[in-house]
Amino acid sequence: MDVRGDACSIAAQPSEARRRYWQRLREPPSLVEGDVRAIARVRRRAPVFDVGCGNGGFVRACRARGIDAVGVERFGAAAAVAAARGIDVLQAAGEELPLARGALDCVRLKEVLEHVQRPLDLVTEVRRVLRPGGVLLAYVPTQWSQLYPFPANFYDDYTHVRAFSRIGLERLLEDAGFARIVVAGSTPPLRWWQRPVGALLSRTLPFLWRAVAVNGGDGA
Repeated sequence: MDVRGDACSIAAQPSEARRRYWQRLREPPSLVEGDVRAIARVRRRAPVFDVGCGNGGFVRACRARGIDAVGVERFGAAAAVAAARGIDVLQAAGEELPLARGALDCVRLKEVLEHVQRPLDLVTEVRRVLRPGGVLLAYVPTQWSQLYPFPANFYDDYTHVRAFSRIGLERLLEDAGFARIVVAGSTPPLRWWQRPVGALLSRTLPFLWRAVAVNGGDGA
């Protein structure tokens, strides 16, 4: 079954300000590499979907490792940047994915939930498109992220709505029907000299929560 669909076509050119916003976003290489390794261990019959893919950097990293991947992005400016870089991207809202129930084996939500007003709607929709036993990999800023000078302060991104505590993230995933939830702290460094500090803070006052959860039923 082809769950990729047609590549996104952008009718109107996005503004330069919005284009720059999406072009300058990047993920720490150590975080990307860790996620690619984790996804490589998941049994897959369908492409990995990176929901809220931004400029498509993670999709490109998956492809470089021989993992079929597709980006999903609701914002036209971001989708245009990703498409211009040769990334397969669907322009769609994460709360309304154009996929059948149980179509996917693995979905990634990298720092997406903090941008939406109704995170339960988004997580419930992700569970719907995952097969029973399918895996969700999600990141959210912690309650301490607003204190950080690096890798970024929570309020540096004016599109943020909320940060999450560990308990809040666990309850969100449980309410959506996920099981076997494992949440760990992460403070990924952007520069080599930040690695020792990031390793320490990951255990004490992490910048991000990283959650791995399994679809525990037949879908929402």
